[in-house]
Formats: sequence, C-alpha cells, structure tokens
Amino acid sequence: RISAAIASLGGGVLPKLNWSAPKDAQWLQPSLQCRTAREVITLLKASDFVAHDLCHSFDHCGTSRRRPDEFTLVLRRWHDLHESSEFRCFVSDSAMFAISQRNSDGFFEHLCEKEEAEALRETIRSFFEQHVRGAFPLRRYVFDVYVCAAPKRKVRLVDFSPWGPTTDACLYDWPELKDLAVAAAAAAESEAPLEFRVVHDDSERQSKAERFHNIPVELAQLSGGEGLEDFIRKADRLLEEKRRKGDPA
Repeated sequence: RISAAIASLGGGVLPKLNWSAPKDAQWLQPSLQCRTAREVITLLKASDFVAHDLCHSFDHCGTSRRRPDEFTLVLRRWHDLHESSEFRCFVSDSAMFAISQRNSDGFFEHLCEKEEAEALRETIRSFFEQHVRGAFPLRRYVFDVYVCAAPKRKVRLVDFSPWGPTTDACLYDWPELKDLAVAAAAAAESEAPLEFRVVHDDSERQSKAERFHNIPVELAQLSGGEGLEDFIRKADRLLEEKRRKGDPA
C-alpha cells in the first residue's frame, strides 16, 4: 500500500506519523524525500520524534493517556520549497497572537525589510481570519503556512501542531509565548498585537531542534568531547568525501 501511495503522489513523498515528521533521522539519507516504502520505514524507525508520538503523545495534556488509540501514516507529495517562505503561527483562545520565521537557522535579508514584513504579517492574518479561525475545533494550537512570492502571496496551509513544549517555538520560547497569549487576551480584539519575528542577522540564527537529534548517541559519544555542532560539521564533511569517492555512506 505504501508503494502504491508513493506512485500515486508522483514518486516522491515526505512521511510523517500523526504529528511528527522524522526530521531528526535525515542523517540516514540525503533528504527527507522518500521514493520507496523501505526508505519511509527506515526514517520512521530511526526518528526520536516519531518515537515520542508513539509513546509520549499526551505527556503535556493533563491526562493519564500516553498515546492515541490509532496511528496514521501520512505521505505528502514532495515539493521543493524555499525555507524563507515558511512561517509558524501561534493561536490561543482562538486568536492568533504571534508569527515566527519557521526556519530559525536561516538569515533571509528580504524578510528584514519593513514593507515585506508588514505585507507578510497582514497576508497571514487575513488567511487565518478567512480560513482557519472558527474552522479548527481547538482554542489553542500552532499551525504552519507557506506564503508564495509577491505579488500574489498565495498562502498554503502546511500543518497543525499541538500547543506546548513538544512543538518547536522557533524564535520564541514557551514561557514567552504564554505571556504574549495572556497579554493578547487582555487587549481588546481590535488592539491585540500580532508579533512577527524573523532573524535579522547571522548572530540571531538558532540551531534547529532536530539538529540535536541528528546523529545517534553512540556516535556523539565518539566525538572526543568537542562541541556537537563541530562534530556534525566534521561528520558532514566525512560523508561528503565518501560520496565523492563512491563509498557507501
């Protein structure tokens, strides 16, 4: 069934299980794009993010349940997207109060321009009011969008994520988000602020959460005490040298 689904979706897919995609297992292959059922299963089995879905889905939900009754394997048609066009949006009490650049590890100069930032903020706000608010049953949640280039700026809904620490807060942190949500709830709806945050220079770049899961613990322990970032860079260079020589990675 997996192979048939991949073929029906053009031959390349991004897999995910319930909430999480196996981004932390990308070290196993050049990208998250899967062309075979074996590649899908390999990524899912190697992912700590997926293991969390399986065993600890409801840890922050105030319930004794640890996992859903059923799990869903989702295969999405693969698209090559520009990371500067992805944004994460935070909603509390059915009101969107904060937006963040989705890729906190990247600096994209055009996002720092005041007119561009304001246009993106209003485009995403309008999309939320027209298509998401009132249509999604929860009052607190996180969702991701992809905004196509100007002048059309068409917005694509990418995904929903649970409200809480298991979801990457991007350029915020969760205590800050909770404070912002309280402030937004206290303001009149017409005056409620909508935070819009992007990386303004290289010094503000943050490592992606999945980078810290990108290699097995056993390999990290072989790093000789050096920083994980340095070790990952060395590992990347070694893998690239092996590929150039035609050796199996």
